[in-house]
Amino acid sequence: MIPEHLKYTPTHEWFFCDNKSITVGLTKFILDELEDLLFLDLPKVGDEILSGISFGEIESFEKLIDITSPMAGEVIAVNERLYENLITLNNDPYKHGWLIKFVTTETHILNELLNAKEYATHISKLRPIVTPVKQRKRHAKITKGKRRK
Repeated sequence: MIPEHLKYTPTHEWFFCDNKSITVGLTKFILDELEDLLFLDLPKVGDEILSGISFGEIESFEKLIDITSPMAGEVIAVNERLYENLITLNNDPYKHGWLIKFVTTETHILNELLNAKEYATHISKLRPIVTPVKQRKRHAKITKGKRRK
């Protein structure tokens, strides 16, 4: 389920704005794609993040993904508990799996991000529509040289 109170980027970051700061995390979709997480690199409190420039990265056995923000700002909190337990990202990406919190003067950019419905449409285009051939063959029965469903 995609939380409706958040905003999303096509690169699978989510954003939540309260009166004081913006919280950033990664979506369940991208974390499921990464599977077994190995490494997380995040900025430190006080660091500046730049719009569209990687402020961190996450690595799995097969992939390395940059984490970006469409807004510039100053980091005011980092979820350091993730360094000790990366599984929290997979298990609870929208609550305990947040990455950083930052302050910005560019909150108007949130209005340009995807809402939950738009993000769902975006990721549905990324998933294969047809069942992979290997899975379909497993369900088919072969009888006298003819395939039966």
